[in-house]
Amino acid sequence: MSASFNTKGLRCEVITARTNDEIHGSIKLCGVSKAIINTPHMQRLRNLSQLGVSQITYGCTTHNRWQHSLGVMHLAELMLTEISERQPRLHITKKDIVCVKLAGLLHDIGHGPYSHVYDGLFRKQLAKAEIKGSWLGHAIDSAAYEGLPEVMEGYAHEDASLMMIDALLRHLGLEIDESNLDAPLRQVSDGINAARFGIWDRMSDLNEAGAVVEPLPLELVLTSRDWIFIKECVAGGPLPPSGMSIDTFKESDLPKELTGRPDPHKEFLYDVVSNRHSGLDVDKMDYLARDTSKAHATNSISDLLPKMTEKAFVAWGVCSNPEKCWKCRGAQGLKHTMICYPDSTVQNCMSFFEKRWEEHQRLYQHSKTQRGNMMICDILLLADPYFRLYTIDDDEEGGEVSSPLPISRAMLDPKIYLELDDGILDRIMNTNDVRLRPSQRLIKSFREHKVYEKVGKPIVIGEAQWQQKLWDMDSTDIVSGILGADDRDALGEDDIIIDRRQIHHGMGARNPVDSMRFLSKDKHRELINSPDRLPEAKQVPGSSYRTPTTFLERSVRVFCRNEAKRKRLSNLYGEFIHNLQSEKSTGDERYTAIEYEPIDSSPSTPRKHPGGNAFHVTQSPPTVSQTPEKYDGDSARSNKRQRQEPQTLFDQVMSGNK
Repeated sequence: MSASFNTKGLRCEVITARTNDEIHGSIKLCGVSKAIINTPHMQRLRNLSQLGVSQITYGCTTHNRWQHSLGVMHLAELMLTEISERQPRLHITKKDIVCVKLAGLLHDIGHGPYSHVYDGLFRKQLAKAEIKGSWLGHAIDSAAYEGLPEVMEGYAHEDASLMMIDALLRHLGLEIDESNLDAPLRQVSDGINAARFGIWDRMSDLNEAGAVVEPLPLELVLTSRDWIFIKECVAGGPLPPSGMSIDTFKESDLPKELTGRPDPHKEFLYDVVSNRHSGLDVDKMDYLARDTSKAHATNSISDLLPKMTEKAFVAWGVCSNPEKCWKCRGAQGLKHTMICYPDSTVQNCMSFFEKRWEEHQRLYQHSKTQRGNMMICDILLLADPYFRLYTIDDDEEGGEVSSPLPISRAMLDPKIYLELDDGILDRIMNTNDVRLRPSQRLIKSFREHKVYEKVGKPIVIGEAQWQQKLWDMDSTDIVSGILGADDRDALGEDDIIIDRRQIHHGMGARNPVDSMRFLSKDKHRELINSPDRLPEAKQVPGSSYRTPTTFLERSVRVFCRNEAKRKRLSNLYGEFIHNLQSEKSTGDERYTAIEYEPIDSSPSTPRKHPGGNAFHVTQSPPTVSQTPEKYDGDSARSNKRQRQEPQTLFDQVMSGNK
């Protein structure tokens, strides 16, 4: 098959190649991983910030998804090597380990620019803009999208990862052959020889260039089945049919079967990179360690990492979520081979999830970062109808230009998607098109760190009736409620952003440790048994270890796009909240009879509250420091940083002074 193509063997090193990493020290690179790392598809991740715009809040969070991907690959290999040495009768092969570590390397290859903004917030807002026909006062002409391919329903970056893995293989001259799963990959062009693409065991000769000369033994070649297994690990389960997203497939009634490693005794391999049972996997281990190290100058889980990787083992466990499990399909009591831990580590596992909670409060959903995300979203939205990405195919004589695509559809073509990274702002700024001026003005403000303004403090949703009502309201209803009392027409809908924040430990209101399975010490000797005779690990009741008081926190934050209107919005928002609190409530007596007193220290014209009393603005909260504070940046600063300003009505209402 390869005779008609100019192919070469996989380059390998007699002395193991390594690269240094600030989190894990030294990372080993095999021939396959090096070949993949050197593709443009992996190199693109160098230009994708791991934490999006968080560096406007935490200046040193400049690390990228390329570094994170290498870390996940390393931890996946480390964990599986430990398990295979501890439990040899699981028959974890060299190829199993290589495939899982390659899944770790490739799991984020489909990410778009600015972390999760591209496949999350941007897509949701784009759908609203297309329905509305405008965004921030600028027309969104639907004709700009006529004739373009549509984005499949339920799209997420994992779908793009599957596409980019296929594109990466084609770049190497290879392709998955679904008609011949257990043979080498199909050779489709010049590149790496399919029969020599695999694990070099130092038994095959190398030429002067360090490339494998002869075909590898079939048990060491990465076959089509192996690459489907890699893609299944990235997808978190069976692959969807062509044209259907992973999420849509999971929710469908279509049959779902594993192809890569269909043996139920090897089902645990799928949970190393993306653990569908508990969420405790090497992906989260690396990003928590790496992100906290860059943001806070200390690895917050440094003491937990060895316990999570070195003490893991495989045992049977009852499915923790059969309703959503693609295998159980609602059947209760079915068991899987799972990644489990000794019962002595249960508190460590809880601590891991508590770190996740803390960093979502402190880092990932920081107020300033989220306002920056909103600004990036607006920049992309305003540019999308008019800005186009394209590529020139250098392989063709004359350089054929690809069909251009807007930012929102770039992931439909892997060649164009290669061009989409965090440098998109530079490309927009350097495009001479008058229609891009609104987007370019926002880019200038963003680069000067003039992000959208915070209005008041987050309202944490508790048991009070007015808080529950606020959470249940649609964002448009909240905006209408805020603007409803405005008799000056000073604010518009476009000035107001409603941000609903949910922070949890990984499973919403549930305790994620309840989904893990643990084994008592007296059962450890059974771990050397064959897979069908492995012990059953059990759930540990929450009463036997320390747990948080709550697993889910919901809050509502309000941001203002126009700095000059922030104080006005704060007053109107305060009035809106005051009205909610004043409604009769059986759940919280504090807000059933709030006295409303006029304030006359402001020089501005008084406005009348529906109850009759006029009010004025007197004080506002201390100036927000540019130094990130723990949890959200919304907590009180030290007295040294405080500066007294007039307090807005919102602050008076929330402090109980109204």
